[in-house]
Amino acid sequence: MNKVIVSFFSLILFLVLVGCNAGESGTEDAASGSDDSNTDTTDSTENETEGESDKEEVEIRFTWWGDTARHEIYNEIADQFEEKHPHITVKREFGGWNDYWDKLTTQVAGGNAPDIVGMHQEYVSDYARRGALIDLAPYIDSGVINVDDFPQSVVDSGKLGGDTVMVAQGVTMSGQMFNTAVFDKLGVEYPDMNWTWDDFKNKAIELTEASDEEGFWGSADLSNQLTPNFKYFVRQKGKLLFTEDGQLGFDREDMIEWYEMWDELRQKGAIPDAATTSEYFEVPLEQSLIVEQKIGIGGIPANQIHLYQQQFDEGEVRMVRQPTMSGGENGEFIEGAYLSITEGSEHPEEAAMFINHFVNAEEAGKVFKLEQGSPGSTKIVELVKPLLGPAQQRTLDYLSETLPIAESAPYPPKGMSEIEQAFMDTSYSIAFGEMSIEDAVDEFIRNAESILE
Repeated sequence: MNKVIVSFFSLILFLVLVGCNAGESGTEDAASGSDDSNTDTTDSTENETEGESDKEEVEIRFTWWGDTARHEIYNEIADQFEEKHPHITVKREFGGWNDYWDKLTTQVAGGNAPDIVGMHQEYVSDYARRGALIDLAPYIDSGVINVDDFPQSVVDSGKLGGDTVMVAQGVTMSGQMFNTAVFDKLGVEYPDMNWTWDDFKNKAIELTEASDEEGFWGSADLSNQLTPNFKYFVRQKGKLLFTEDGQLGFDREDMIEWYEMWDELRQKGAIPDAATTSEYFEVPLEQSLIVEQKIGIGGIPANQIHLYQQQFDEGEVRMVRQPTMSGGENGEFIEGAYLSITEGSEHPEEAAMFINHFVNAEEAGKVFKLEQGSPGSTKIVELVKPLLGPAQQRTLDYLSETLPIAESAPYPPKGMSEIEQAFMDTSYSIAFGEMSIEDAVDEFIRNAESILE
């Protein structure tokens, strides 16, 4: 592996305890910042704003990816920070997942990247290895960013090449979600937590055949996702996406097997056609295929369970593991969302102050809850437990069950975003029938090897 596997024992134990003890006293629609919690942050706010009105005006830019609900949450957290620090204005920028990374790449190349950027484990190498992110260690050492309540494993997950290039907002895991109402309506049994790829294929076909509605498919087409889906698939075969020296860690046969499985489902009408998959790829969550009940199964990170639950009047949004490989290894990797500061920031200290507020302020934690996973700070997790509704509790239950079998993901080499795009292009060329599986795979391998060189 590229990286020595980090021990997540403390994090696992912590999340298991949370999963066991968290109550269901909260409601999904509770106003996170206006509850009757016993924790009072008024004094700390007054202390921080005292004497700040005469400071020089500063503007910092903050960008993130997400849906409409996330925008509201992050705007509220930014508003809190501005109230504490009246001389600092937080200019906000956000977008959908793919658009976000495309825009950020352009901004970094053009020297006008935001000060604070949402960062992800799969993309951090592209930015950190090019010197686009600063080392946050000086701000941690000075106490501007406090990680005292973070498990060491969570702190270490933000390090690359010895530098701390990002701080965890939340830790999560991917899986497959479904709405119980859809399964009940079709008379299909729910998927098992430890299902196999064969089980998954059979369930997708069963759902499709049980429905008499045109334009309904058993599952989303996940063939175009290098991460997490194909990454889990090759991990179950005892491989990684990349070797220690930064080359492809899987071979031609692995990709062919992957695409043949999805092509079989496509031919049987159990997943959407290529045009439908492309049309819905970047739509907001509330307009997604699964919310519109055009599919029965879809892949998401566990922290989004409650967001999808809010879209349904009937049924319960539940989650099971990514399908497993019979006789294979576990595929799970620890996932998460992070905050970084760009090299070109003219106000890195103020940016660090904002990160500290985001991950440590109690009022921010009450708004964030589990928005991008379980908060990095154990103190904040304990704070938000009583505020969680049933759907968010299911997130913690899922994490407590899957984290013990997961490992820390090795960071990919530089060029990961280009390789992901090449993988997606390959998938669509197959789905649209433009190329045979074998020819498309050969083209991908040539392109990927060129990028990595």
